[in-house]
Amino acid sequence: MIKILSTMRKSTEKGVDLRILQNKFLTNGKTAMDNSELLVLVLGNGRRTVRSRHLGERLWNYCNGDLRSLGQMSMEELLQVDGLGSAGVVTLAAAFELGRRRVIDEPRPRQIRNPTEAIALFRPLFIDSVVESFYVGYLNRANRILRMECVSVGGMAGTVVDVRLVFKRALELRATGLVFSHNHPSGNDSPSDADRNLTKQFVQAGRLLDITVIDHIIIAGSRHFSFAEEGTLNQM
Repeated sequence: MIKILSTMRKSTEKGVDLRILQNKFLTNGKTAMDNSELLVLVLGNGRRTVRSRHLGERLWNYCNGDLRSLGQMSMEELLQVDGLGSAGVVTLAAAFELGRRRVIDEPRPRQIRNPTEAIALFRPLFIDSVVESFYVGYLNRANRILRMECVSVGGMAGTVVDVRLVFKRALELRATGLVFSHNHPSGNDSPSDADRNLTKQFVQAGRLLDITVIDHIIIAGSRHFSFAEEGTLNQM
């Protein structure tokens, strides 16, 4: 049986009492905690110094109540939060990194039969990414994944992909199908003209080499765009 921690005092002018939240967590479970309360549990309640009072609340306000934004913040940005300090920054970054690795390490589909499976394959690769990256999945005739590779890493507004090198690699692996994915750190999942032109280049080059483009997926946070779902690949 879990022993409930003794509560000596409630919230004061010095910040939320950590033991109150610990008791709530133990009695009601993790799903009963809101995000700012979880931040307090990770970082501590900050009763030791004036600068660290109400730290969880200040940090939550600093990221405008957006966990995705908080996870993407640099060390320099987090150090601007009064009372957080380098130790708090490291603790917070470590917690986010563990969460990211847990998602990446979860079993993912090894065969792509539909856009949903392709999205499940690629989405974890872009968690907390603040720059655009472009990944290629090389598939055999059964649409089983032969290899997953990042072929380009760019800036916040775009990345450059060499179509020739992608197909060179596909021929080396004897791949007969390709699925692409890149991210939009802005959160806008709409494909740009450059995205459509690049997809068209891939589709047309694939026809010449008898290599099928299965899908091109844009990941934008919790949102996505799939060219296969849109139904335009065969028209390119």
